[in-house]
Amino acid sequence: MYQSPCKLTNKQFKQYRNIVYNECGITLNDDKKELLNARLGRRLRELKMAAEEYLELIRSDGEELKAFVDVISTNHTFFFREAQAFHIINEDCRSIWCAASSSGEEPYSLAAYCHSRGIRASILATDISDSCLNRGRRGVYAIDSSKHIPAPILKQCFQKGRNHCSGFMRIKPEVKNAVQFERFNLLTDPVPGTKFDIIFCRNVMIYFDNQTKEKVVNKLCRTLNKGGHFIIGGAESLNGISHPLKYMAPSVYRQP
Repeated sequence: MYQSPCKLTNKQFKQYRNIVYNECGITLNDDKKELLNARLGRRLRELKMAAEEYLELIRSDGEELKAFVDVISTNHTFFFREAQAFHIINEDCRSIWCAASSSGEEPYSLAAYCHSRGIRASILATDISDSCLNRGRRGVYAIDSSKHIPAPILKQCFQKGRNHCSGFMRIKPEVKNAVQFERFNLLTDPVPGTKFDIIFCRNVMIYFDNQTKEKVVNKLCRTLNKGGHFIIGGAESLNGISHPLKYMAPSVYRQP
């Protein structure tokens, strides 16, 4: 008989933590035990399973493993986050990879920025979370999430909902069509065959140890054009790892 999920034991936490690390490179330190309890608890209640049963399920069911990673890896983001890095984009930029796109706010911010300046860039938005990718594909967000969007860009690139859509906004088609969403595991999936002028990989490597970070950075750099730029988050650093990039400014690196 199903019982309400209890707190993870230390042994269970270590088992789940190892799965998270092996699947997506995210390191869950001991202080993340309560976070894992909270996020995992919701999934266990949905399935009416105990933690030990679910552990066996994700070891044998690839689709449920994806659902588990989805639950654990979803992160908070917002429009025009750390937008000072956008100045690196110019009219010569034709291809951008947003390699940790979450629910779409970052790639749509990039698309709106480019559109407002007449830059015709195609943007690949990838993430490991299917639910985040689906939100991004819909392109509909709460109007409250617009507070960091510059007013001229908000007017030009977003449409305010009316009637039953009141309280929401959507990305205008001419901006939305510049972004293509695809699932991609930074750790295990082969890189696209396309070359990019700029890669944004922000606010995800903060969860990686140096070994994983080095692997991911060098992997992504294989798709970067000569002279292309690699952008990381403001709280992140590439210090302590080996990579081919040249430091240009805080958060900004360049492929020689």
